[in-house]
Amino acid sequence: MLVTVTEAKARLGELIRDAAEEDVVVVRHGHPAAVLVGAERYDAVLEELEDLKDRLSVYESAQSEPSLRVGFDKMAAELGMR
Repeated sequence: MLVTVTEAKARLGELIRDAAEEDVVVVRHGHPAAVLVGAERYDAVLEELEDLKDRLSVYESAQSEPSLRVGFDKMAAELGMR
């Protein structure tokens, strides 16, 4: 949903409720200026970001430390997937 800054000021309470269902983009002079995101979605995005940072850290460690590398078949077996 797109709304202008003026509209956002007038309907803030309603837009906060709407943001629980869909992101609300606030535009100023035709360009995105802010986004209202529901609290649950915000928490989920932060959690996903943290997970991605952890994955990147593991990947970077494996690249710099060959002894940490594990093949797919071995990992799948250790996880009980094979």
